[in-house]
Amino acid sequence: MCPSRETTSAFGGDHPGAFAYRPPNPACEPPMERTLRVLLVEDAPFLRYAFGRLLRLEGFDVKEVNDGQEALECLGPYRPDLILTDLMMPVMGGVELIGRIKADPDYAEVPVVAITADVTDRAARLARQAGAVDVITKPIDLAMLLDRLRLIVH
Repeated sequence: MCPSRETTSAFGGDHPGAFAYRPPNPACEPPMERTLRVLLVEDAPFLRYAFGRLLRLEGFDVKEVNDGQEALECLGPYRPDLILTDLMMPVMGGVELIGRIKADPDYAEVPVVAITADVTDRAARLARQAGAVDVITKPIDLAMLLDRLRLIVH
């Protein structure tokens, strides 16, 4: 997966420390056939904005919510193809959210990816036990995040 020129510009261009635009090559995936819907659950406004912008620039349709309770409330109307959720949030945390999603037969097959600042094995284990297909620790490499999300939904 190669980040687009727009994504590279939006996240710092070719400045030192930023990821760089790489022109398309045969190793890059072809464009998606339809727009995939991602439910983004993140309580930190800056991260929610940054992840949402990144995903939109890469062609995803994104619905952003602040916590697990809001995520459950919008599942029916939105019908996501993938859920990207923080683990540590107010009102309802990510592990509880994942458990509730996986217990609902209408959404049990929707892949859930957990993101967390908690680097302990316990956090990842709890998320996976609840039903997360992947756990990604912060700070997040944006190109790696896109690669993993695309692998999960294809």
